[in-house]
Order: sequence, then C-alpha cells, then structure tokens
Amino acid sequence: MKETMGLYVHIPFCQKKCHYCDFLTFARQEGMIKKYVDYLIKEMALYAKEDYLLDSIYFGGGTPSYLAAEEMDRIMQAIYAYFDVSEDCEISIEMNPESVTAERLEVYLKHGFNRYTMGVQSFDDAVLTLMGRLHDGQTVRDRVDLLRKMGVKNLGIDLMFANPKQNMAILKSDLKQGLSLNPDHISYYSLMIKEGTPFARWVQTRQIQLIEDEAERDMYHYIQSELAKAGYQQYEISNFARPGAESRHNQKYWTLANYIGLGLGAHSNIDLVRYSNCRQFDHYFAKIDQGQKPIAYQEQLSLEDREKEYIMLNLRLIKGFAITELNQKFNINFEEKYRTAIDKHLKLGTVSIKDGQFTFTKFGLDVGNQFYLDIL
Repeated sequence: MKETMGLYVHIPFCQKKCHYCDFLTFARQEGMIKKYVDYLIKEMALYAKEDYLLDSIYFGGGTPSYLAAEEMDRIMQAIYAYFDVSEDCEISIEMNPESVTAERLEVYLKHGFNRYTMGVQSFDDAVLTLMGRLHDGQTVRDRVDLLRKMGVKNLGIDLMFANPKQNMAILKSDLKQGLSLNPDHISYYSLMIKEGTPFARWVQTRQIQLIEDEAERDMYHYIQSELAKAGYQQYEISNFARPGAESRHNQKYWTLANYIGLGLGAHSNIDLVRYSNCRQFDHYFAKIDQGQKPIAYQEQLSLEDREKEYIMLNLRLIKGFAITELNQKFNINFEEKYRTAIDKHLKLGTVSIKDGQFTFTKFGLDVGNQFYLDIL
C-alpha cells in the first residue's frame, strides 16, 4: 500500500523582495528561472521510485505565481509523471496580486489547482508602500474579480497586522475590505521583525516604530472576534476558515505528518527524520547533476525530541491534541510526565483539559511560550 504524503514545491523567485521578508527568495533573477525549473524536474525524477501517494501539493516561495504559465505547465506535467496523485488531492498555490493573469490561471485550473491564496497583507496603500509591496488595494479587488470570473471557488487571503503605519482604524478597514471579498480562508499574521531585512535596519535606526505589545494584542483579539462573527472558525493561531476550507497541507506541518520538499532550501519530514535542501543554486544544481537528492542537512530525531515537537506544534491548533492519542503515539503518560508544568498552567489559566483534549485557552494563545519552556 502506498504511503500518503504531502509535497511542497519551493519557487524562490519574486519580482521584488518585501521589506519584512527573510524567506529564501531572489528578485531580478529571471535568467535563472528556466534552468531552475529544469533541475526541479530532475529532482522529482530522483523520487520516482518512492512508493508515495500525494494527497496535498503546495507551491510556496517566493512568489509561485511569478512563474510564466509555460513553466508551471512543465512542473505540473512532471509531478503527474513522477508521482501518484490522489483523486482528491489538495493542490495549493501562493499568489501575489500583481502576478495573477488569465493565462496563468488557465494553466492552474487545467492541472487541478483547487486552493488559491493571495498575499494581500493590507488594503491601505501607505502601509503597502512601506512594506515594499508592488500592488495596491484596487489591484487586489480587480484580481479577485478575475479569479471568480474564471471559476476559482476556494480562495484564501493573507493579511498582516501590527505593521508600522497601521493603527486600529486601518486594521478595521483592512478586515472589512478583506471580508467583502468573501474568501473561504483568511490567514492573519502578526509582523515579525527578521534579522537582515530592511525593517530590522529601520527599527534599529528608529526610522520606523513598532506597535506596543498591548496594542498588538488588542488587534489580534479584534480579528478573532470579528472573524468569528463573520462565520470563520479559527483552527490555528493565525488561520481562520469557513467550515471545510481548512488547509490540509499546512495541517501536516502542525501534526507532524510526512511530507517531502522539492526545490532550493525546501524542508522534508519523514517519520523521525527531517532534512533540508541546499540553499545555494550552484550546490543544488551540482548535487542533482551527480544523481543525488540535493540534501544539505539531515537530522535523526529521538522519540523524546519528536514528542516535545508534537506537543508544541499541535498546540498551535485550537483543538489541541487528544491525550490518549499522544500517549499511544509516544508510549507515555502525558499527565504524569508533565505534571508540574500542567498543574502550573492549569492554575494560570493558560491551558485546558476537557473531554480528553489538551488545549491552550484563549489567554494561553497569547502567552503560551512559557508552557513550551516549562516542558522543555
């Protein structure tokens, strides 16, 4: 019987890199794209003998929608040639508004893409300019209209809060405009300042000022409240969906299900082994030329390591985890092994045990890092 697996495909190209972004992605590298796609397909061939059945395929980046239609056509033909793909496979793509075109959408629809996520971040043009985004609010609305006209049904949007220049009034406007698009899924992320980005430099030189922690929490609670009123169920710390529209692929990450990653710097997780690909083009190409999977780093985890990782990642999910399932999976007694930490956080009101499920409380979602530290 074939092993069910998720597939992540990394597209490390953008038209422009955003001011907050530290992802492995490159701007103004158009001359590299064709060669990269050639090698991505060669990498797929190295997995052809593996007995995998894909039930989720996720294109991330970078900006996957930056690829020309013919390049995505080549990639998808290769995936279907080298892998078995389940009939109900979730096929997802991240898109930026300015790169959404009818020609590209025709290719996505032809190859069975059934989950589309648009990186909106904000509808306020001043906020978007500061973030280094190439689109404006009107472009988002125009591209969503195009998606709907072409028959796209499962549409999600990514938004960001706690941005410099974004006060509560702008947040409320962003959320209202986002809801007016009637998306099936909304991811709402808090701005994280990453080392080496323009935002990090500007914070250090005081060219921008970050929002206070209390104001950030107020924004997050407002988002939770308004999305619940609008019929979206929060199923993870940053993710909200209409019933049935939760991301199958992303839940693999949070539940430690198996997946393989293809492309520059892509990560994979198979049972107790996790590994990541080369992060430089020349190293990536050279390994594949030698007939090897382009793996740069591999780690064999102990069952104890994986147990703690399982607890921490599953607690990102609003439903948490079933204690009996955890006990069976790792042959432990969770409530005995972590008694001190559990008792402490039950008293603090950060965790809850109900009907055998261990979860963060609403308060715990705000301050849960301390629980992680206590079990480590």
